[in-house]
Amino acid sequence: MPTWEYASVITANDAESQRAGVSVKLPGGSSERQQGDTSTVLNQLGAEGWELVSYHSSGAGTWGFEQFWLKRQSEARPPA
Repeated sequence: MPTWEYASVITANDAESQRAGVSVKLPGGSSERQQGDTSTVLNQLGAEGWELVSYHSSGAGTWGFEQFWLKRQSEARPPA
């Protein structure tokens, strides 16, 4: 049976400055800010085998927030 690992990408946008911060949290790691825009980061993760599972967006006033959840099949590990 396949096992999966999960990651999340969070983007916070400031409408006044038109700047976005993109952070990625991979399994077993801490959240790390990324270079590039959301599309660039998601395309890089896709090239590493990550698939988009879910997406949520919200915003009010001068800010916006997006979160993407991704998964990929874990490498097969022999039983201990």
